[in-house]
Amino acid sequence: MAQVELTVRTLSRSGWVVAGLLLLAIGLGDLVVGRTKLAQYHEVLEQVPAVRTHDRAVLFPKVTEADEQRNVARAKLGYYNLLFLSGQMLTLGGLILVVIGLVRLRLTTNFPLVPARSR
Repeated sequence: MAQVELTVRTLSRSGWVVAGLLLLAIGLGDLVVGRTKLAQYHEVLEQVPAVRTHDRAVLFPKVTEADEQRNVARAKLGYYNLLFLSGQMLTLGGLILVVIGLVRLRLTTNFPLVPARSR
């Protein structure tokens, strides 16, 4: 087998590596957005006034502005928690695909373990 240097061109021809890098980029983006928005909506929930007790005799109690803000913040907190979790899974999947691609590339082309030198 011919010895091939590890270059960007060689890596870009491997579908496993390209798919892994794509998942890795999307996953890291989701992680960053999820983490910042989680912190933001935790602060919103802390700033909203405490829950008032509802009269059980009233069939349809009136919803206050604070109740509405709290419910919206809780819903957004759940969404961004899901986004953060999916970002973790996509990042892990991307790393696994990159490793599989590098191993397959190593087995098929016998490239050296050190990167190619710039010319």
